[in-house]
Amino acid sequence: MLDFCVLGSGSSGNASVIRTQNTMILIDAGFSALRLKKKLEELRIGLESISAILLTHEHTDHSQALGQITKKYKIPVMGTRHTCMYLKEKAPNASWINFEKGSSFQIGDITVMPFATSHDAVDPVGFRMATTDGTLGFLSDTGCCNTAIARSLEHVDALYIESNYDPHLLETTPKRPWPLKQRIASRHGHLSNQQAAEFVEQIAHGGLRHIILGHLSGESNTEEIAMETMARTITRTGFSDTTLSCSRQHEILPWISVG
Repeated sequence: MLDFCVLGSGSSGNASVIRTQNTMILIDAGFSALRLKKKLEELRIGLESISAILLTHEHTDHSQALGQITKKYKIPVMGTRHTCMYLKEKAPNASWINFEKGSSFQIGDITVMPFATSHDAVDPVGFRMATTDGTLGFLSDTGCCNTAIARSLEHVDALYIESNYDPHLLETTPKRPWPLKQRIASRHGHLSNQQAAEFVEQIAHGGLRHIILGHLSGESNTEEIAMETMARTITRTGFSDTTLSCSRQHEILPWISVG
């Protein structure tokens, strides 16, 4: 089977694992190396068993551990050319491998197709990841979902999608300055709960078995609001077999079997 687990997701750090019997991929490494290692150990995964680290983009909450991890472990780190160039100084010991958006490649028995997202990073991407058993869509850190993203994630069996903020909570929170609020809500920021739900409704099909919400803001969202917004969409589409879960900043989400 193709299995997926969110180690933690939110404004303070993001990392996930996707695995088959023969391949283990870490998607982003946005915690301290020590904390990330402990999270993996909770799942009985050693860093030496990681086949590759896939990067969505260079922001610290997705790449923090790279420098320390790659000092000790010779794990290939894979990103777009611009993302790798930006991070090389922070992780000089890493074995960097570039990929191109729109061109698929193999990591063990997992086929990875990266696609462009819309975020204020140098070259952000999402992923479609597939084996003969199932397909996972991974969409994080994007301010909008265009037609190209929708095409990239057609007919996936499971979808991880950011559901970052509630517009009212974002507008009224005193913890974020106005320029930051504008950036979050822009086309190069993050998806609101409603935007995430609208995208799911756009690509929904009977084979979409799992939706996993991620990257929830600690100040401008709540798990309850995000889950309720997406649950209404699932009900409206009529696909009652779709399960909905929500990743958290400080907890590991249980493994999800895809396909």
